[in-house]
Amino acid sequence: MDKILDVKDLNISFHTYAGEVKAVRGISFDLERGETLALVGESGCGKTVTAKAILRLLKEPPAEIKPSSQILFDGENVINMSKKRLGSFRGEDVSMIFQDPMTSLNPTMTVGKQIMEALKIHKKMNKREAEAESIRLLELVNIPNARERIKAYPHELSGGMRQRVMIAIALSCNPKILIADEPTTALDVTIQAQIMDLLNELKVKFNTAIILVTHDLGVVANFADRIQVMYAGSIIETGTKREIFYNSQHPYTWALLNSVPRLDTKSKEELYSLGGTPPDLILPLQGCPFASRCEHAMEICLEEKPEVTVLSSTHRLSCWLQHPDVPKVERPKSLRGEIYE
Repeated sequence: MDKILDVKDLNISFHTYAGEVKAVRGISFDLERGETLALVGESGCGKTVTAKAILRLLKEPPAEIKPSSQILFDGENVINMSKKRLGSFRGEDVSMIFQDPMTSLNPTMTVGKQIMEALKIHKKMNKREAEAESIRLLELVNIPNARERIKAYPHELSGGMRQRVMIAIALSCNPKILIADEPTTALDVTIQAQIMDLLNELKVKFNTAIILVTHDLGVVANFADRIQVMYAGSIIETGTKREIFYNSQHPYTWALLNSVPRLDTKSKEELYSLGGTPPDLILPLQGCPFASRCEHAMEICLEEKPEVTVLSSTHRLSCWLQHPDVPKVERPKSLRGEIYE
């Protein structure tokens, strides 16, 4: 295994007027070179906070990364990096595609200037070199007539093209890790597929490791190597794509899989919806955080946090249903993995 990123015991809180919001609660994971890791879960589960923490983009305060946390990039702890080192780390080593390109791109600058800015800062290119490289990058992400498009402002481009510009900026310095935060949000399904195919092509071409942040398991079905399911700031199940789609064992993962609309659904059949709401992260969580919404919850689920059960070298989860003294609960037959492939 060739780890490029190793996150250990990451705890992140936000200090608000109402109290301390414990947004990420002691998660640990790693990422190998050239691998695609998907962080999946509902809004508010800690996916984006985790992604931004890797780049140290959280404003401190109100955010606080607890002292026990470690984010190791090639053995170097990101949390201890100096301001100067962070400047080169962001862009050259790790880049991020933000969720909404319309708000992430500067509306007062042409897209060409925004790409050139990164090239001038990180690669020390002059204006002519940066412009030529900007055109090459736009062509790389399949934007037609790139020589003219670099003169366009963000509002003059479609949603899919703006997202491609964001990808071009993120790739401008050939980063070793690319973090994609909901890269297909607000795009129609055809453009979604094009963006995911593009990311896959770039991953293969440059051997770039990718962290994909999304709430939609359907998006990652043909893209991720490993999937980590997050809930209430914790990783509750992790495994390879095949393990999650064909052999997931956590009721919350089952709920996420059921939430993906399927082609074999009958025309008047009601779409699945998970009831209840996630817990308040200001309050101390006792027991399993999913217990109040879980149809299989037992008394112990409300009282004690489940230990991690290791099913294979890549597949593990935290759920009391895995305890040997608990009657076996069968995985729903409706969760057929081939539907998502």
